[in-house]
Amino acid sequence: MKQEDYWAIAEADIEIQNPVTDRKLRLLDDYCDLRDGLKVIDIGCGKAWLMRHWAERYDIEGTGLETNGAFLDFARNRRARRGSITYVEGPAETFVPEPASYDVALCLGATFALGGFVQAAEWMVRAVRPGGAVVIGDLTTKHRPAVNTHQHMPLDAIELAAVLQRHGVEVSALISASDADFERYASHHRHATIRWAIENRGHPDHDEVLDKSRDDWNYYLRQIRPYLGWTIVVGHKL
Repeated sequence: MKQEDYWAIAEADIEIQNPVTDRKLRLLDDYCDLRDGLKVIDIGCGKAWLMRHWAERYDIEGTGLETNGAFLDFARNRRARRGSITYVEGPAETFVPEPASYDVALCLGATFALGGFVQAAEWMVRAVRPGGAVVIGDLTTKHRPAVNTHQHMPLDAIELAAVLQRHGVEVSALISASDADFERYASHHRHATIRWAIENRGHPDHDEVLDKSRDDWNYYLRQIRPYLGWTIVVGHKL
């Protein structure tokens, strides 16, 4: 089963495709100094909730990069009142932005699309103008295991901020998911995939969907819930 098809099932019920609330995401209106005339790019935009929210309020020119056609269909069917958004279907790595051409670069939960956090930071810093906003959301370590299990752990929020600082971005704000936010997000995935499995018992991908759903749920319970979090780092290119 293609990853895109699985995530279309798992995220069928949600528009905000990361573990924070709409209220927290709206903080980015101020942190990114949103106003008419800005150019915005969103790497791994998914259903593009944030960029669509901005285009409702501001006359922005947005570009969304995404590999999942189902997510893009959802976004394209919800045209904004003021701004315009162009969606590009395909790997983000193949999209080459003109250097220093955007005012805001977003990547919320999709740094893997550019090879990881460091590579995403490099790509985004090149893409934004001096003074522009760089906004990256990613998994973080909150508590390290008391016993070394030799498992790979993501960077903590302070380390993520330091990476951006080293790339010429002055970090100005952090937005973190609460335990309840992540619980809600993981539970939406679990519920949607179980419901799909019940409704599609004869589907050839039935067992594969359930297996991945169980694996992701167990990862949340055993790894994310006790040790990990999710943080958006906001900064401005100097």
